[in-house]
Amino acid sequence: MFSPEEIQIAPSDSVRWPLDDGGDHAIVQTVPGNRTCNNLEGGFNSGRKTKGQAYQRTFPVTGVVNYKDGIGANCLKGAMGTIYVGTGPSGGAGGGAVPTGSASAAPIVAPSAPPSPTHVPSAASGFLMPQSSLILGAACFIGALAL
Repeated sequence: MFSPEEIQIAPSDSVRWPLDDGGDHAIVQTVPGNRTCNNLEGGFNSGRKTKGQAYQRTFPVTGVVNYKDGIGANCLKGAMGTIYVGTGPSGGAGGGAVPTGSASAAPIVAPSAPPSPTHVPSAASGFLMPQSSLILGAACFIGALAL
Protein backbone atom coordinates (compact mmCIF):
# COMPACT_ATOMS: atom_id res chain seq x y z
CA MET A 1 0.00 0.00 0.00
CA PHE A 2 1.07 3.59 -0.50
CA SER A 3 1.56 5.58 2.66
CA PRO A 4 0.02 8.00 2.88
CA GLU A 5 -2.72 6.80 0.59
CA GLU A 6 -4.00 10.37 0.23
CA ILE A 7 -2.05 13.60 -0.04
CA GLN A 8 -3.04 17.19 -0.69
CA ILE A 9 -0.89 19.53 -2.78
CA ALA A 10 -1.21 22.97 -4.33
CA PRO A 11 -1.68 23.34 -8.10
CA SER A 12 1.70 23.22 -9.93
CA ASP A 13 3.31 21.15 -7.15
CA SER A 14 4.98 17.86 -8.00
CA VAL A 15 4.80 14.44 -6.40
CA ARG A 16 7.79 12.09 -6.47
CA TRP A 17 7.62 8.34 -5.96
CA PRO A 18 11.11 7.02 -5.06
CA LEU A 19 11.73 3.30 -5.47
CA ASP A 20 13.91 1.99 -2.68
CA ASP A 21 12.88 -1.65 -2.43
CA GLY A 22 13.87 -4.56 -4.66
CA GLY A 23 10.61 -4.92 -6.60
CA ASP A 24 9.50 -3.37 -9.88
CA HIS A 25 6.69 -0.82 -9.83
CA ALA A 26 4.78 1.48 -12.21
CA ILE A 27 2.74 4.51 -11.16
CA VAL A 28 -0.39 4.52 -13.35
CA GLN A 29 -3.30 6.98 -13.30
CA THR A 30 -6.68 5.35 -12.78
CA VAL A 31 -10.24 6.41 -13.55
CA PRO A 32 -11.88 9.23 -11.53
CA GLY A 33 -14.26 8.52 -8.68
CA ASN A 34 -13.76 5.67 -6.26
CA ARG A 35 -10.33 4.07 -6.38
CA THR A 36 -10.14 1.19 -8.81
CA CYS A 37 -7.48 -0.73 -10.69
CA ASN A 38 -8.84 0.49 -14.06
CA ASN A 39 -6.34 2.57 -16.05
CA LEU A 40 -7.47 6.01 -17.19
CA GLU A 41 -7.24 6.12 -20.99
CA GLY A 42 -4.69 8.82 -21.82
CA GLY A 43 -3.62 9.08 -18.17
CA PHE A 44 -0.03 9.09 -16.96
CA ASN A 45 2.06 5.93 -16.68
CA SER A 46 5.59 5.94 -15.28
CA GLY A 47 6.54 2.75 -17.07
CA ARG A 48 8.40 0.02 -15.20
CA LYS A 49 10.74 1.40 -12.53
CA THR A 50 13.35 -0.59 -10.64
CA LYS A 51 15.32 -0.08 -7.43
CA GLY A 52 17.06 3.29 -7.29
CA GLN A 53 14.77 4.91 -9.84
CA ALA A 54 11.96 7.38 -9.16
CA TYR A 55 8.99 8.89 -10.94
CA GLN A 56 8.02 12.54 -10.57
CA ARG A 57 5.00 14.34 -11.97
CA THR A 58 3.71 17.90 -11.73
CA PHE A 59 -0.02 18.49 -11.24
CA PRO A 60 -0.89 21.96 -12.62
CA VAL A 61 -4.69 21.78 -12.43
CA THR A 62 -7.02 21.61 -9.41
CA GLY A 63 -8.75 18.26 -9.09
CA VAL A 64 -8.57 14.72 -7.75
CA VAL A 65 -6.09 12.23 -9.24
CA ASN A 66 -6.23 8.51 -8.47
CA TYR A 67 -3.27 6.22 -9.15
CA LYS A 68 -2.12 2.65 -8.61
CA ASP A 69 0.92 0.42 -8.79
CA GLY A 70 0.47 -1.09 -12.25
CA ILE A 71 2.84 -4.05 -11.87
CA GLY A 72 1.38 -7.51 -11.33
CA ALA A 73 -1.35 -7.81 -8.71
CA ASN A 74 -0.07 -4.95 -6.52
CA CYS A 75 -3.19 -2.86 -7.15
CA LEU A 76 -5.50 -5.75 -6.29
CA LYS A 77 -3.57 -6.05 -3.03
CA GLY A 78 -4.31 -2.42 -2.18
CA ALA A 79 -1.50 -0.40 -3.81
CA MET A 80 -3.65 2.63 -4.74
CA GLY A 81 -3.58 6.29 -3.79
CA THR A 82 -5.22 9.66 -4.33
CA ILE A 83 -3.76 13.13 -4.81
CA TYR A 84 -5.98 16.12 -4.01
CA VAL A 85 -4.68 19.06 -6.04
CA GLY A 86 -5.88 22.28 -4.41
CA THR A 87 -8.91 20.55 -2.91
CA GLY A 88 -9.61 18.17 -0.04
CA PRO A 89 -11.51 14.88 0.05
CA SER A 90 -14.76 16.69 0.91
CA GLY A 91 -14.49 18.81 -2.25
CA GLY A 92 -13.53 22.00 -0.42
CA ALA A 93 -10.18 23.45 0.45
CA GLY A 94 -8.41 21.55 3.19
CA GLY A 95 -8.74 18.00 4.41
CA GLY A 96 -6.67 15.05 3.30
CA ALA A 97 -3.05 14.59 4.28
CA VAL A 98 -1.79 18.15 4.27
CA PRO A 99 2.00 18.51 4.31
CA THR A 100 3.24 20.53 7.26
CA GLY A 101 6.65 21.60 8.50
CA SER A 102 9.90 21.38 6.64
CA ALA A 103 11.45 18.21 8.01
CA SER A 104 12.12 15.18 5.87
CA ALA A 105 11.79 11.68 7.20
CA ALA A 106 13.69 8.76 5.77
CA PRO A 107 11.24 6.32 4.19
CA ILE A 108 10.77 2.95 5.82
CA VAL A 109 10.24 0.42 3.08
CA ALA A 110 9.24 -3.19 3.56
CA PRO A 111 10.38 -5.73 0.94
CA SER A 112 8.45 -5.42 -2.33
CA ALA A 113 6.69 -2.26 -1.19
CA PRO A 114 5.37 0.26 -3.70
CA PRO A 115 7.23 3.56 -3.57
CA SER A 116 5.97 6.24 -1.20
CA PRO A 117 4.84 9.46 -2.81
CA THR A 118 6.87 12.53 -1.88
CA HIS A 119 5.44 16.02 -2.17
CA VAL A 120 7.71 18.43 -4.08
CA PRO A 121 6.14 21.89 -3.75
CA SER A 122 6.31 24.56 -6.40
CA ALA A 123 7.98 27.85 -5.55
CA ALA A 124 4.55 29.51 -5.30
CA SER A 125 3.04 27.04 -2.83
CA GLY A 126 4.91 28.34 0.20
CA PHE A 127 5.18 24.92 1.83
CA LEU A 128 8.95 24.56 1.33
CA MET A 129 11.80 26.04 -0.62
CA PRO A 130 11.69 24.97 -4.31
CA GLN A 131 14.66 22.60 -4.02
CA SER A 132 13.32 20.92 -0.88
CA SER A 133 11.04 17.96 -0.67
CA LEU A 134 8.82 16.58 2.03
CA ILE A 135 8.60 12.85 2.41
CA LEU A 136 5.05 12.37 3.52
CA GLY A 137 5.31 8.78 4.55
CA ALA A 138 6.80 5.42 3.99
CA ALA A 139 5.43 2.45 2.12
CA CYS A 140 4.10 -0.43 4.13
CA PHE A 141 3.25 -3.44 2.06
CA ILE A 142 4.10 -6.32 4.35
CA GLY A 143 4.12 -9.72 2.78
CA ALA A 144 1.49 -8.94 0.14
CA LEU A 145 3.67 -9.91 -2.80
CA ALA A 146 4.68 -13.12 -1.04
CA LEU A 147 1.08 -14.36 -1.19
